[in-house]
Amino acid sequence: MSDPSASYQSPSISRQFHTAKDHPTQFQHSTNGLTTGPSQFVLEAGAIDRDMPSPGSNSPMGTLRAKVTTLQDDINDFLTERMGVETVEKRGKEEEYEKKLLDGADDDSEEE
Repeated sequence: MSDPSASYQSPSISRQFHTAKDHPTQFQHSTNGLTTGPSQFVLEAGAIDRDMPSPGSNSPMGTLRAKVTTLQDDINDFLTERMGVETVEKRGKEEEYEKKLLDGADDDSEEE
């Protein structure tokens, strides 16, 4: 059985995710994802995670399940980081446009 993998493609970037390359031993995989479930803040406030997954087994399906959870964590981390980068880039463009408008360098203005 091959290890699970995933691909991400956008106009500006592409990325491949591989559990075997990124996490060489099965002991680094867990069914308890780091990027899923309630946040630490919610848990500290007293919430109980009733949807927590059961521990993985050493069976082929249990190992696959743990690897897929690891793969999902890697994808979630990557996409969260990408969202932050895109937000900063967008904010920078908006601030630049606003500065041009306030400085009177608007491309749409008509000359008198």
